Amino acid sequence: MKEKITVYETQIEDDPAFDRYHHSMYTSIGYFNAFNTSWPVYKLEMNGSSVYYTEEKNRISVLGTLNQYTDEEIDMFCAYFFAHYRGRYVNWGGFYHPYEKGTYQAHKTAIVSDIIMDLPKDENTWLQSLDKATRKHVPYYKRRFLREYPDAELKVYRKEEISEELIRKIVHFNHLRMEEKNTHSDLDEADTVGTYRLCQYYGCVHTVELNGELLGATIDPELYGHGHLAVIAHDPAYNKYNIGQIALYETLCDSIRAGDVRFHFLWEMSDYKRRFGGHLVELYYYHIYPGTSLRSIADGARCRVTCSLMYFQKRSETGRKIIDRVKKMIGMK
Repeated sequence: MKEKITVYETQIEDDPAFDRYHHSMYTSIGYFNAFNTSWPVYKLEMNGSSVYYTEEKNRISVLGTLNQYTDEEIDMFCAYFFAHYRGRYVNWGGFYHPYEKGTYQAHKTAIVSDIIMDLPKDENTWLQSLDKATRKHVPYYKRRFLREYPDAELKVYRKEEISEELIRKIVHFNHLRMEEKNTHSDLDEADTVGTYRLCQYYGCVHTVELNGELLGATIDPELYGHGHLAVIAHDPAYNKYNIGQIALYETLCDSIRAGDVRFHFLWEMSDYKRRFGGHLVELYYYHIYPGTSLRSIADGARCRVTCSLMYFQKRSETGRKIIDRVKKMIGMK
């Protein structure tokens, strides 16, 4: 089987076939270029498929999440890695199925949730699929707000129309909302800059504005019929109008009108995701080894400890801090 290796020192060239295959913001060239901090990046092509990965001292890390690889493709690429990078394991995940029928020894490092909705052909079909209260209240929020603020605008910005200033305002609202809820925002400066760069590739931002001032928005990178709720935020001064949900409502209606096939609410279930029609799909992450060894056995034990504590981590801020400390103590990344 022939393979081809391409090396990228700082940025990866456009790869539409790769993006189309995975249709995920997290497994896309734009995302790798916007957020990857480890260079060089290697592209391995085999038998019509390809992966992007980075080399580390003890492991090979395959880039991407929400990816579409089969067990056969995973085995094919791992066979190459183990033949050419002896003594290293493969860090790979974000699979929509558990790796159970593959050739190699795999330790599950995490199970997280992508909350998805398969999009119907028209808005009315979507609304009729929602519960009675949501079907009534979501359009009502929009009508009430526009009635009280007739100068308000619902706008859409795409790719190069999206400014870094706009992204920063949305992130700022996200921080304010998290503070209001007595929790923390995971979005830092690197995330802000990376999100802006990602939006230049695939970005779509739906905003609610009043007299030119931003009140709320969603950031929705779109790839080949798949939308992603990267960020939703609004000015807490307008809480009673549910501005964020108005922006999300417009985002979903726009996706349906565009003929998109699926919307990803992303990362764990919440009330509003369920009410808008999302359902939970698990994602699986692994450390993959060529076979049994002392190192693999020890890593497997660490992985089991981490996975068994994940529910505690999800349930509270204290749980998150404890899990982060335990993972650091046992050497789990």
